[in-house]
Amino acid sequence: MRRIEPAIPDALPVPAPAMPSEEEQRRQAELERELQMARDIQQGLLLAAVPQLRGWEMSAVSSPARDLGGDLYDFLDLGDHSQAIMIGDVSGKGLAAALRMAVARTVFRHKARLCLSPGPTLAEVNREVCTDIPQGMITMLYAVLDTAQGKIQMANAGHTYAVLFNTEAREIELPGLPLGVDSDSDYEEDGVIIPEGDSMLLYTDGVTEAISPDEEEFGFERLQLLLQTHSHFKPRALMKLLLRELRSWSQSTEQSDDITIVILRRRLTSLGAELRSIVNDVLGDEKSEPFWLEYVIPLLGDRPEDALYDAWSAILPDLTKSARASLGRGMARELGQQLRLVAEEYRPL
Repeated sequence: MRRIEPAIPDALPVPAPAMPSEEEQRRQAELERELQMARDIQQGLLLAAVPQLRGWEMSAVSSPARDLGGDLYDFLDLGDHSQAIMIGDVSGKGLAAALRMAVARTVFRHKARLCLSPGPTLAEVNREVCTDIPQGMITMLYAVLDTAQGKIQMANAGHTYAVLFNTEAREIELPGLPLGVDSDSDYEEDGVIIPEGDSMLLYTDGVTEAISPDEEEFGFERLQLLLQTHSHFKPRALMKLLLRELRSWSQSTEQSDDITIVILRRRLTSLGAELRSIVNDVLGDEKSEPFWLEYVIPLLGDRPEDALYDAWSAILPDLTKSARASLGRGMARELGQQLRLVAEEYRPL
């Protein structure tokens, strides 16, 4: 008798994935809470609030590639019109990098208050890092801004160069080993004047190394072109544009590195010129000229510069009302907020 073989199914049944136990779910929820707490601590304590400086505009953002980032920025008021600005990038990612970042920021703050000058400060921070953070290195750019004179003095420990820009963008090249490599490293200093209306960009390499779906980096040339083309943008608007361009470049590609950006701009001395630049920035070239001629000039008249602040404060409500009628509520609100903020910068001392 012929033996009949049992039929073989086309595919073996795939067992359903095991549901996580109640204990595993509890642990996962606890881990999420701890990570969120760590993120809140990092954002609240380790990334300083952007200072309000008379005659200057600033914007800063840090976007980690993971839950916890290794990038950092900091601001310190050193007194006598001196403002410390620091940006850094700790090697690695995740919790280990975040912890090293916290230590580096603590050391920096202590040394910056003692040394004041960027070169010696970085040398002191480096010696501490070599001792206290033996694993991993840190790049750091430290600048001291004289807000009255417009001069910025810098030293660089292996970080991406600062970029000074208006219609042209150029890097401020400064050599220097990253922190944590050689405890005897010294750091050169260089100083530049930021002219009125010009801006400076400090950033981490996550910006230029952002990867497209075709595995091409964003690169410095694209960044340079963006800065030159949109140099009339104020820091906050430029920050939004740059982040949008990076998202568009990367598309669905996962962010591979932390991205941190600091932008500062020196305001124009003339309130009238600064107000005109605000109108141009918010409305764009096409709408700003007609709005300025139709609404601003008739209200301001030919008042001299020293009487402009009081006059501007008086006409701002009427100007905002006119903007709402001609531009729409949203754009009028944005324009009014920007004009009010900039006018306060020029309040007589």
